[in-house]
Amino acid sequence: SVPAMANIEAATARSVPWCRRTSALTLGVAVAAQLVATASSTKLALRGHDGQDAQGEVCQFAASEPLTSCSSVLDGETKWSAKLHESFKALCDDKHNWPYMEVFLDKRFERSYQKVYGSDGWADAAWVNYVAVTKKQDLYGNLTERLAESVHRFSKHPIVVVNFGIEAPATLDPERFPNLVLLHARPFAKSDHISFNFNKLRAILLAKVKVGASLDSDMVLLHPGGDQLLARTEQEITEAYPFPMMPTHFLDRDARDKDYHKGNFFAYHCKDCPTPTMRWGQAQPTWTYWSMPFVSRWLAAKMAGRTEHGVPTDDIGEDEDLLNVALWAEGASKAWCAFQTGGVNFLWENVFVQPAQHAPGPYPYYDDPRYYPNGVPVAFWFGHAEKDPLKVDKSLAFLAEPGRDNFKTNVPNAFFHNMTFYKTFEEVKAADPNVRCTL
Repeated sequence: SVPAMANIEAATARSVPWCRRTSALTLGVAVAAQLVATASSTKLALRGHDGQDAQGEVCQFAASEPLTSCSSVLDGETKWSAKLHESFKALCDDKHNWPYMEVFLDKRFERSYQKVYGSDGWADAAWVNYVAVTKKQDLYGNLTERLAESVHRFSKHPIVVVNFGIEAPATLDPERFPNLVLLHARPFAKSDHISFNFNKLRAILLAKVKVGASLDSDMVLLHPGGDQLLARTEQEITEAYPFPMMPTHFLDRDARDKDYHKGNFFAYHCKDCPTPTMRWGQAQPTWTYWSMPFVSRWLAAKMAGRTEHGVPTDDIGEDEDLLNVALWAEGASKAWCAFQTGGVNFLWENVFVQPAQHAPGPYPYYDDPRYYPNGVPVAFWFGHAEKDPLKVDKSLAFLAEPGRDNFKTNVPNAFFHNMTFYKTFEEVKAADPNVRCTL
């Protein structure tokens, strides 16, 4: 049976290095059983959890043993290791998930790993990216290169890239990017019928970062103020408030606002949906180790297709949907103001404009009647959803031109709210004390 073969695969996963393993789901039961019996000496081609060939650079560069796995995460003495143990248990109780909870260091990044991670295998604070590089000159691999370039230029914090693809990102080089750690993990099986984007939640757990923020490959950091996000995350997400925080979305997805007739209204519906407790958030969550049990609880429910907190997860199709519904279901109330805008044109259209910075549209800025009647405050820190690498290159070159010079002497006001630019979020809050988000 498939469950029996899944258990064989999971048992094998604990004892055979990734690049010497063939999926039991692609073999007959008898052959799979023989594989388990001879796992320590079998030399087989790497295949994904559903038998997808994973050849070439991943096998060449992934370490032979995982950094983290269901069998290696123990209930340690620190608060963060205890929370990770709790999180892994929620997923590892289902043996089908065992191969998905392994992560492998790219051997070229051993020195970077020693620099970024402590002796306990944890990074203090980092940006975390998830990507699937499936071929040479992969678009998202190329975009991840630009993201890494921007982080190295404008952030003091490292970036951890978790690759769920079958090729190693060719453009990520440890000499060029000394503050980057590259990890490899298995993709979801096609037979699991789960969106690739749920790997974002796996990356939160596999990266072992105490304070982190999830960045998509089509994002780019374009302001040094972005580091405030990680500092503020540590302050806001605590034992008393253990939920991830997301930036407020430009869309109003609250079905109760259907009569407001605004252009940014797009109602979200799901079976047994909880009542929203805050505006819809965009799927760039930030977290601390306190958030990991929440992430694993809902990821485990989604992977098993079961109900969690009264919400059927089987028909929730994307990570953003699940995160929002989960936060509502558990009564979360904190949100970041927007810290990203679509594309990169805001640099020359809004921020670096003389003689005065130019307000973006619409006005009010993506308002709603319930939470943000004066519009959503925004920090122009990140560009997002820019799929053209040449346009990203243009934005980075723009910030290196004389007079801007990577913000060494010219740091423009990055915060905007209600038709006014501000230097700090404290100034935004003073101008509008009722604003519902924070930065």
